[in-house]
Amino acid sequence: MKRITLKEYIEFIGQKNAAVIFDCSEAACKAWRYGYRQPTINQAKKIIIATKGSLNYDSIYGPVTEHR
Repeated sequence: MKRITLKEYIEFIGQKNAAVIFDCSEAACKAWRYGYRQPTINQAKKIIIATKGSLNYDSIYGPVTEHR
């Protein structure tokens, strides 16, 4: 089963809605959507909680096997 990525989630609900749900700025959501930045660990925790687990570590940062 394919999990939705953070980018896809933000595209689906919109940057403004994502900013409200994730308790961050719209600029932060835009940066995450376009891959300019990644959420901090604390931001990732908020995202996982806000989405009730629909997004997880892999969907935010990519599979662990891709990191070196």
